[in-house]
Amino acid sequence: MFDDRHPGRSPKSFRLWHPPASGGLLMTFFRTYARSPRCIPVLLFVNTSGSFLLLVSLSTHIGSVTGSGLLAGVVLSAPWLPALLLAAPLNRLLAGHAPERLVRIAEAASLLLTAAALAVPGGALLAVATGLVVARGFFEAVTRSATSVVLRGTVSKERLDRANTYAEIGKLTGVSVGAALAGPASSVLSPRGLIALNVATLALSALLAWALPSVTRAAGESAASPAKSEAGARLRVEDPVVRRLFVRFLLVAFWQGFHTVAVTVIPLRLLDGDTRLVGVFVAASAVAIFAGSLAALPAQRYLDHVPSTVWLVLPMAPLLAAVLAASTVPTLVLYAVFLVLFELAFVHHNNRVLAAVSDEELSSVVTLRATLLPSGVAVSILVMGALSDLAGPVPAVLAVVVTTLAVTAATGASRQTRRSPVPDA
Repeated sequence: MFDDRHPGRSPKSFRLWHPPASGGLLMTFFRTYARSPRCIPVLLFVNTSGSFLLLVSLSTHIGSVTGSGLLAGVVLSAPWLPALLLAAPLNRLLAGHAPERLVRIAEAASLLLTAAALAVPGGALLAVATGLVVARGFFEAVTRSATSVVLRGTVSKERLDRANTYAEIGKLTGVSVGAALAGPASSVLSPRGLIALNVATLALSALLAWALPSVTRAAGESAASPAKSEAGARLRVEDPVVRRLFVRFLLVAFWQGFHTVAVTVIPLRLLDGDTRLVGVFVAASAVAIFAGSLAALPAQRYLDHVPSTVWLVLPMAPLLAAVLAASTVPTLVLYAVFLVLFELAFVHHNNRVLAAVSDEELSSVVTLRATLLPSGVAVSILVMGALSDLAGPVPAVLAVVVTTLAVTAATGASRQTRRSPVPDA
């Protein structure tokens, strides 16, 4: 996945693997990935799959018990709130501490909190489990943000795009698998059993956290320059190129919020379908997004040769065509094409932001990504949901297209947001 072509990196992080003559699967894995950034996609997969399995199952259970879709939605979105409210402390943690140590602490804290919930009496278990997923939201934000810092500090700049893409695929696959397994797991396991299953996944992700390599150089620089460390702890981004890229990255989050609404509104209101058609749209959308993330791997060598503006404007054509067609099969196919391009745009801008940011502002960028991105999705869901209810799906899509063109124009020409040289991490 990664190699050791970058001078100055520890060769232990990229040592070639040869199959051992004997030993179990777990020992084989640790001989392969110990102290290597290659374990990060696996760690993110395990972390997010267990987290979303519990979160979606709990949300569905609360919705069925209370009959309130609003409460179910609140539970589903609640884990993002702690990171947003604690953005400044999160930034200071990332700026002042070794990122691999933060991941280990975050995974251990999540494991202990979740295991403690198993001792709660049955009558209070549902309330405690709801509080648990909210409290764990901060630790999950630490894991997602700190792993990006680990990659930046241990992978050569020539391989960083590929490493970040693998990490996004691991995270996305974990979310998809966890959400897909929530239904079958809820039918055979009680809430306590679901928590116990999540304890098992957290134990594995905590174990994987100990396989992360040390980002010793960043820690040394921080210790050698307190003023520089203090400046990096301020939650702001000064580089105008990075700011433009980050605004465009938030625009892609705006699309994600629209998509959350569209998979229901388009089949029901535009195509006059039923819940079965909604299910088809949801399934096709999941496949298209996953295909887009996989396509980003071979496309990495070409993504930088296309201006950044293209990856913002290009998805708008199939999206607009999908709603104008207003016919089941063409709309479904065109919307799937939009989602593939949407995922390519997400990976492209995520990689550009992480590649262009300086070491001093890296903690601020990953903190803002962990807090503003889900907030942008939530706001987009509310705005696009209200617009779709009041005016219908076609005006909502037109609003997405107009917003995209306006943001693209406001953030400057493509030459300003091309990939800038990346200093050694």
